[in-house]
Amino acid sequence: MTLKLLRQPDGQVRLGDLLIHELSSGRWESFRAAVAFAKSSGVRYIADALQAFASRGAVRVSVGIDLFGTSREALADLLEILGDASGRVFVFHNTHPMRPVFHPKLYLFGASEEALLIAGSGNLTGGGLFTNYEAGVCATLRRDREDDRALLAEVGEALDAWSNPDSGLAVPLSAAVLDRLVEDGLVLPERAMGGEEELPAAIEGEGTAEGETDRATLASSLFGSVAVPPPPRPPRRAAHPFHAAGEPRGFLMTLLKGDAGFGQTTEGTSRRSPEVFIPLAARNVAPGFWGWPDAFVEDPTKPGKMDRRGVRMRIGGDETTVNMMTWPDKHDFRLRSEALRSAGRIGDILRIERVDGEDDFDYYVEIVPRGTSDYERRLAQCTEVVRNSSKRFGYY
Repeated sequence: MTLKLLRQPDGQVRLGDLLIHELSSGRWESFRAAVAFAKSSGVRYIADALQAFASRGAVRVSVGIDLFGTSREALADLLEILGDASGRVFVFHNTHPMRPVFHPKLYLFGASEEALLIAGSGNLTGGGLFTNYEAGVCATLRRDREDDRALLAEVGEALDAWSNPDSGLAVPLSAAVLDRLVEDGLVLPERAMGGEEELPAAIEGEGTAEGETDRATLASSLFGSVAVPPPPRPPRRAAHPFHAAGEPRGFLMTLLKGDAGFGQTTEGTSRRSPEVFIPLAARNVAPGFWGWPDAFVEDPTKPGKMDRRGVRMRIGGDETTVNMMTWPDKHDFRLRSEALRSAGRIGDILRIERVDGEDDFDYYVEIVPRGTSDYERRLAQCTEVVRNSSKRFGYY
């Protein structure tokens, strides 16, 4: 066994450099890994090398989703690189009341005569691979040495356990599984995770109460600032849409004054039509979710105005029909329905789920009220902001 310390960000070789080099070396027949957290900021660095390696070698990766440390984009990237339902990516999570966190950082390259084991603190994130202060040990192991074989057997046993579906804790990743993780609020988009930190600010308790000293301000007065080597320029990859696989199933939006209660009124005039206002940006992100434009027809009385009439929606236990409409001189996409508009209050979240006509309605609608146990989870999924507005929306 040959050991070497891996230290970053100011060491000679960083974890990301080493992974890219070994994946591209042609020296190995297999690559296995188990990491606590993964983000697109890390996966994108090794994407090309990993994809090329997977075309000729065996790959198996286990990723944790505890503490909201793994993003939707990272899992979508891994699916794109390694294939949907390929049995190469596993999501590990234990729901026991003790809340055990999946926290290993282990990488193993294998060949017929030797192996390279990397064990340390670096996750599959941009910081974990390049810019964080991390440490690990690289061990070159020979299969003709008894001690090395014994260690390899133990490592293999651990990696097997963390990618064994029979355990009930390791689930093979697929587009459908990713959709479910997002829907259940276990995996968040990176925009909701507080940037490049390993944990979102809300998890770490970054907020400050009135009268408390801001932690970042205090730190800046106590510690110096030293630049660290920047990461290499990552390969350019196409950005993922909001949804991991095809059109999304559900839409979420916070309700503002113009969306809730009675229809719009102007003093001294009659009440106007009850409508909920969907941002055009939301419609354009996932047009198929709304049937746009194929299910719409032009209003003969108003040139350019497009309608989808008689859309069947189930709101709680009641069913109603909703008219969807959009026209070129407006900056929104509208749902006209008294039942829909009067169901929510300002600040609530509107959730619309498409059922694709499998039942006797087209969409199921739910209002998620502020203060309920499900509100914060759904609010975290409203990752997109609307320009010049406090309205937020998202898809799952």
